Amino acid sequence: MHPNLIFWTAAIANLLAVAALVAIGIRSIRRGDLSGHRRRMKTAAALVVAFLGAYPLKLIWLGRERVSEWSEGAVAILRIHEVCVLAMLAGGATALLLSRSMHPDRNRLTRLPDAPLASGRTLRRHRTAGWTAAIAAGLAFLTAAIVLLGMFERAAGA
Repeated sequence: MHPNLIFWTAAIANLLAVAALVAIGIRSIRRGDLSGHRRRMKTAAALVVAFLGAYPLKLIWLGRERVSEWSEGAVAILRIHEVCVLAMLAGGATALLLSRSMHPDRNRLTRLPDAPLASGRTLRRHRTAGWTAAIAAGLAFLTAAIVLLGMFERAAGA
């Protein structure tokens, strides 16, 4: 198997883990488990950072894919995937930054009667950013699967 296919197979497994952690993290917060939510989201963020660290190394050692040899449809799916990843990064980073401003105040999700509340605006923005990241992560995984399938098909035909 070509080393690029190995890299991208590992990358999609990483992205699946990110999406699964996000889904479990959402379920945690709905159950009132703030620490479980925080732990899962931070782990998902660490997996994203791990990929972002591995990708430049992949470029150095394995080079870029020959996208010029791909069909227009395959390139279009790749571009959609890249937009989904950018939305995931932007939403996740925004949610993380907002959570850091909520952390010192705790928030209503702690369900402690004497805990000060984070502002409603901050909570809404955090939730919107988090949902943006979550939906984008799911779409990024789906489009990555299509891209990877095409890469395997092209490798088999070569």
